[in-house]
Amino acid sequence: MTSLTDASMTMFSASSTLGATASIARIRTAVSSGEAGLGHYVARAYDAARESQASLHAFCYLPQTAPAGAVDAAAPLAGVPVAVKDVIDTADMPTEFNSPAYKGRRPEQDAWVVARLRAAGASIIGKTVTTEFAWRKPGPTVNPWNDGFTPGGSSSGSAAAVAAGIVPLALGTQTQGSVIRPAAYCGIVGFKPTYGAIARTGVLPLAWSLDHVGMFATNVADVAYALALITGVDAADPHISHVPQSATTARGTSTRRIGVLRKQAGGDIDPAQQAALDRLAAQLAQDGVEIVQVDLPAEVFETPAHALKLMSVEAAITHGGLVDRTPELVSEAMRGLVEEGRKLPATVYARIKAAQMPMAHRFHDWLTRAMALDALLVAPATGEPPRGLDYTGDASFCAPWTFLGVPAVTVPVGFGPAGLPLGAQLVGAAHSDADLLILAEWVEARTGWQRAVAQRQG
Repeated sequence: MTSLTDASMTMFSASSTLGATASIARIRTAVSSGEAGLGHYVARAYDAARESQASLHAFCYLPQTAPAGAVDAAAPLAGVPVAVKDVIDTADMPTEFNSPAYKGRRPEQDAWVVARLRAAGASIIGKTVTTEFAWRKPGPTVNPWNDGFTPGGSSSGSAAAVAAGIVPLALGTQTQGSVIRPAAYCGIVGFKPTYGAIARTGVLPLAWSLDHVGMFATNVADVAYALALITGVDAADPHISHVPQSATTARGTSTRRIGVLRKQAGGDIDPAQQAALDRLAAQLAQDGVEIVQVDLPAEVFETPAHALKLMSVEAAITHGGLVDRTPELVSEAMRGLVEEGRKLPATVYARIKAAQMPMAHRFHDWLTRAMALDALLVAPATGEPPRGLDYTGDASFCAPWTFLGVPAVTVPVGFGPAGLPLGAQLVGAAHSDADLLILAEWVEARTGWQRAVAQRQG
């Protein structure tokens, strides 16, 4: 086992010196000013991906050469290397869902979100490892901070590629906690937007009532910049939004109100995780935030179980045919999920589905009117990542916000007793994505994360 304080520090430091850890803002300044060529950061990211692959295993596919990239230096993502989770279609690279049943699959066209990235000038350098069909069977990706621990899932490779300094931006998906949790485990920023904010056309469905496209970056500003470029709907995306359409306006710097939970929706958390949240809340209070102790509506505690039931039924519909045809090519975890979905009475599924939209509306009213909060400060996971690669962690702390379709962002806040990252999750009102990110960037500056990293590595 190695960690960033010993042998693997050499590997990941080597990746960092290749320049891929530059922020999107830094890359754009360098490219637009002529300080760096259009392919400069792309080539360095590609080389970093190749060099780290034997140890990190973040990518399931890298092309033979670095992509050519944009031709217009003025394009908003010109010169920016991006990695894409392997459940999101790419016309020039395989998309295999970490499944032998789809070995060699080549999509005919890019997913909608990939096409948006390319139109903005981004260069897709490779496909990142996912758990099989974005469910529980993990791939070989390790945590960049310590290769004896999981990076989380299902967006394992995307989180690891950003955390290891290979790319400044990577796409992931979240059906339970597959963006927020790995971001917290890997010590980076993860963002899940409002349900339906980024069209899912060309993204493998696991559960259409829950699937979100999200992203990873090293800082909140990069997330906000990228989000503005890839937000949008597509007529070919069959989702029907269940979240309120009214936006929440920002309250301004003098009236920030953040709710801190007396009881986490996902259950108990580790003492170190609780201490990290407490420290952050105390710092925010010192800097003028009104911290409000709150109790979630009782029905929110039911949402993790509701989400699992929706997912099992919808996964059975999506993947059941494959399980029937070639069960030997599908993991036990997916076969079990399909079986569970088929056993669930239709009336149970229908009741939960019918309740999803009213619950989302009631939560919106509770958050924005009854409590008048700008955000909730909650745990993204129980604490540090689990040891080993077989289990990618508990998604229960993210599932409520996925079920309700509200935006969520996690920022790194420190380290736990095993020396691995801890995060803090901010949850906002539906369609307040931009406001939530403005708040998250302000919070990010007060986490003490960079100081903690320096102490950890020193």
